[in-house]
Amino acid sequence: MVKTISNGEIVKEVTDKEVRKTYFPKKTENRISHVRPHAKNAADTYDLPIADKLTGVTKYTKQCFWLNANYVRDEIYLN
Repeated sequence: MVKTISNGEIVKEVTDKEVRKTYFPKKTENRISHVRPHAKNAADTYDLPIADKLTGVTKYTKQCFWLNANYVRDEIYLN
């Protein structure tokens, strides 16, 4: 995540409906955790250390890490 943000490579694609697809890990791409929005609204943002290369934005909606439910289940009940 630090490398992704520091390189300014956050947004992978912007769809027709202005939805931003990012390089942040998704639930299906990582066994332990994924990243989801954690902002109150669109104005709830963090300043980026470098502008995003694709969109040029210098602020981005707050995000947070989530543990995958399957991982938590497996660690608690199967160990």
